[in-house]
Amino acid sequence: MHRFYAPRSAFMGDTVSLDVGETRHLRDVLRQSVGDEVIIFDGEGREFFCRILKISKDGAETRILNEIEPTAPESSFRIHVAAAITPPDKFDLIVQKCVELGVHQFTPLVTARCEIRVKDGSKKLERWQRIAFEAAKQCGRARLMAVNRIVDFQPFVEAEKSQMVMFSEREGEGFDEISRLSHLTALYGPKGGWEDSELTAARAGGASIITFGGRILRAETAAIALTAILQHRFGDMN
Repeated sequence: MHRFYAPRSAFMGDTVSLDVGETRHLRDVLRQSVGDEVIIFDGEGREFFCRILKISKDGAETRILNEIEPTAPESSFRIHVAAAITPPDKFDLIVQKCVELGVHQFTPLVTARCEIRVKDGSKKLERWQRIAFEAAKQCGRARLMAVNRIVDFQPFVEAEKSQMVMFSEREGEGFDEISRLSHLTALYGPKGGWEDSELTAARAGGASIITFGGRILRAETAAIALTAILQHRFGDMN
């Protein structure tokens, strides 16, 4: 059953309208026709079984048959991933896999040792949001992972209100130091690791510094693997 996205504003009574982009995918790529049945999710956690009523160049109209349980239910453990920006192919992978792992929101960080310098941040943000959108469609999540604007490390840790866990190759404790919480912000660094000033700033902001034994992990491996471990220990991957 093919899945499509429509925001809550597209729901009118028992009908749901698809925008031009989703309609193009429905009509030209998947070759769906009037009368076919599809699944539509609203990006806020709800999913519906629908029948196509009309297809035009400007959009499609469907009728809700019934609400269904999302294919991939949301974890009660809300993870906010804040990751240092890495080269595009690697960072794209991090964004995609965080969606699959049930991350609630994602923030790209500019750190002292970032491998690349950010230019035209709005275009990059649009790209990451698109990747998150496509990943949600493919993995069955009915809630879109929020991808926030790019921020510098220092103001981020000063303003963050959730409990922070900073993963570092040095100067940290083990996983057992993480208290069981309903939400948590996980900080992942760049290829070159964190600078001393960043470790100090994170501690000042109340972050727990966590190391992962003698393993040497690439930045993208750490972000994906350690998020999976967090979801396993505190969320629904158990």
